[in-house]
Amino acid sequence: MNPLNRLATTLIVVCACPLWGQTDPAASHTGTSRPTPVVSAATLTSSINLDGKLDEPAWASASPVTSFTQMDPVEGTPASEKTEVRVLIGPDALYIGAKLYESDPGNIRRRISRRDEPVDGDVFAVTLDSRHDHLTGYYFRVTAGGAIKDAVAGGGGPRGLDLSWDAVWDAAVFTDSAGWSTEIRIPFSQLPYNRGDRVWGIQFERYRWNKQELDLFAFTPKKEVGGVARYGHLVGLGELPAPSRVELTPYVSTRAEYLKVPTGNPFRDGSDYFASTGADLKYRLTTSMTVSATVNPDFGQVEVDPAVVNLTAFETRFPEKRPFFVEGRELFRFGDIRTFNSYGSPTYFFSRRIGRQPQREISGSGVVFVDAPQQTTIATAAKLTGKTRSGWSTGILDALTARETANFADASGLRGRSEVEPLSNYFVGRLRREMREGNTVVGGLLTAVNRDLHDPALRNLLRSSAYVGGLDLNHSWKNRDWAFDASLAGSDVRGLPSVIAATQQSSARYFQRPDARSFRFDPNRTSLSGYAGQVALTKGGGLHWGGNVAYQVSSPGLEVNDLGFGSQTDRRAVSTDLHYQENKPGRSLRNWVVAGFTNQTWNYDGDIVFNNYAGFAEGTFNNFAGFFVRSDFSGESFDDRLTRGGPVARNPQSIATDLNFFSDRRKVYLWSIELSRSADVEGQAARSFSLELAVQPKPGVKFSFEPNLQKAHSLAQYVTTSSDPLATRTYGKRFVFATINQTTLGLVTRTDWTFTPKASLQIYLQPLVSAGDFSAFKELRTPRTFDFNVYGRDVGTVSKAGGVYTIDPDANAATLNSIQVPDPNFNFRSLRGNAVMRWEYRPGSALFFVWQQQRVGSEPFGDFDFGRDFRGLVQQHPDNVFTIKATYYLAY
Repeated sequence: MNPLNRLATTLIVVCACPLWGQTDPAASHTGTSRPTPVVSAATLTSSINLDGKLDEPAWASASPVTSFTQMDPVEGTPASEKTEVRVLIGPDALYIGAKLYESDPGNIRRRISRRDEPVDGDVFAVTLDSRHDHLTGYYFRVTAGGAIKDAVAGGGGPRGLDLSWDAVWDAAVFTDSAGWSTEIRIPFSQLPYNRGDRVWGIQFERYRWNKQELDLFAFTPKKEVGGVARYGHLVGLGELPAPSRVELTPYVSTRAEYLKVPTGNPFRDGSDYFASTGADLKYRLTTSMTVSATVNPDFGQVEVDPAVVNLTAFETRFPEKRPFFVEGRELFRFGDIRTFNSYGSPTYFFSRRIGRQPQREISGSGVVFVDAPQQTTIATAAKLTGKTRSGWSTGILDALTARETANFADASGLRGRSEVEPLSNYFVGRLRREMREGNTVVGGLLTAVNRDLHDPALRNLLRSSAYVGGLDLNHSWKNRDWAFDASLAGSDVRGLPSVIAATQQSSARYFQRPDARSFRFDPNRTSLSGYAGQVALTKGGGLHWGGNVAYQVSSPGLEVNDLGFGSQTDRRAVSTDLHYQENKPGRSLRNWVVAGFTNQTWNYDGDIVFNNYAGFAEGTFNNFAGFFVRSDFSGESFDDRLTRGGPVARNPQSIATDLNFFSDRRKVYLWSIELSRSADVEGQAARSFSLELAVQPKPGVKFSFEPNLQKAHSLAQYVTTSSDPLATRTYGKRFVFATINQTTLGLVTRTDWTFTPKASLQIYLQPLVSAGDFSAFKELRTPRTFDFNVYGRDVGTVSKAGGVYTIDPDANAATLNSIQVPDPNFNFRSLRGNAVMRWEYRPGSALFFVWQQQRVGSEPFGDFDFGRDFRGLVQQHPDNVFTIKATYYLAY
């Protein structure tokens, strides 16, 4: 039975066994003998002045909850300071009031920060499982300084908090001689719920920074799996009101660009100005189902992607930052497996594909100037998200991107226009069914991309259609201590033979590899299909022991990159983990964990391409400093990507170590240091040194400096491939490599200055210099080895003239096939930075002032000189972009 059939059979068997891990319906929702803690809400009959003082009579009408249990530092004991929390149900909002007593108010750390930023201070947080599905919670945090944070909370484990969700809510804090207090107002329009429900899940958390003490209302021991499923109950809701149905957020923005442009450019003069306006709309079909749409969306990012130097054949992935796509993305997740260690699987929906940079570059003889858009215009986008009372959750998104054209001109001034991105439609549909109080979830996914390819140039470049469909399963039992996860997906892409040929030859699969046995390159194909699957068994709960085993496959024909992200196919992988943890404080350590894990990966020909055995230890000392130590041993394996479409080569045996130490995070001055080194038996090596220094002199001010130095010595940096009938041992081609010594130095500097919880200034600066020195040009001697013939020493000759290397691979041959290689040495210099001033002048409405600067340059030499290179970087002409954007939130 092939892997696809085995995986499908497993899914069918699991789904067909309702008694496996069945929960007794009469048991507590926590699955334990501990009673579920309850908080009763009172009805608000007057008004609340949101000032943090809790002095309105309405608060006295609500019964407070005062029972909190320590998670840290002494697990299971009562909280060392008293906390009182009350809940009120208003006509349009939920109100939460908390009094957090402190016997010595001088211990209160009143830190403030920009919204959603991490903060090192005293904290109160509430999480609401408003659908009461035991899977998803909505997290609201307030610090003693008034900084707020909101997120979507998953069911515990690796998913954690998704900070992309931003609700429109408000909070205030107040400090007196007894401690501090907070009032929180959460409009019902910001929470999905079913009006008929009488019970919600709820969790309160208090964190006392000075004592590093975490107190919980609904306590779950560390030996058990916590999360949304283990929350307490909020009762007394009554007949909840219907919230406002319409939310409208119009925006207006202006942008000024001051760029260095080549002399004679007919399209840009270096000073250009732009303006735009549009709106985002939300309409509630029900209290738990929302339609979102956008008109002329503004997806201008106020944060820049970091600079990278990528010498591999694989694409660099950057995170999504655009509000329309990040909000509600938890409903579109597919194929989650709750493991501690796994090989990895494709991302089936990667929203940065929508509105991406146009994929066709205008070039050719005579073209001198090109004016092309940086992003594809999103003409319209809409999505439907929500969940029914019966446990069905839905996420549907559809986006239409406009046809994009670029202007170009030749040296004589003759102009032209060509299409660089076609009219395209992107669709994502996700459906899930939740059962057994969220312990079993079965779902499906469908994505589709369709392009209108009437332009012949684009028809020969892009796939006309791409589809992905799949099923997934998440199943837990024994109080969620054990989890079984599985998924199965298939893809199908279509286009002209030249397009599908390029898909077959991409770095994800290399169908042209001459020694492949499990697939072959077919230049006449007009479609390509593939599949991916995974199964994982994980023990996440327990006093000390945990671990997992996972099996993952991706067939050679899998292609998800039209609307997803995947770097490699043709893989079968087995991953394991076994760890031991101690959470009870001891003589020296507050907690620690040691783990061993393995990763073995084969291609479909049966060659092992990754053969790793590793272990790590980490812990926190009683003074709150800590460490992390890891060691990896990689046995000999094969590399079917090194030659970039050529025969398989060998990966030498190697050892790697990583050391990290960090200071007590309670201090004004913070530091962490990381050292890593790897080396193999052939003499290749890499080292890196990272340091983080931070100082927090005032509650709203933080400066951080993060220098990073990397040095690498590689004997097999790919350069080029050249056809030569004399190269009989390597299938008629010569695969040219070089030795490279690369040095990269970067410095990330951040300044966070928060004036008030709603007004902040952030400055980000990243200078980076990377130098690569190429030498000893060589060719792969024999497939399935790491043996090379160095030109000019072992075979042939090599010479350089006019910045070009000429390689004669066999000087004695009757037929000379020389190889021309432009000097690959580089000295890349980049400076990226931005300053963002943000003011939330009313809930949901904000004003942004943004300044972005970029300096980029390079030199044709490979040595690294700190003083010279950074002087050269500063001397580069800057590109400056200034943006002002204002949004205004309306609810009806």
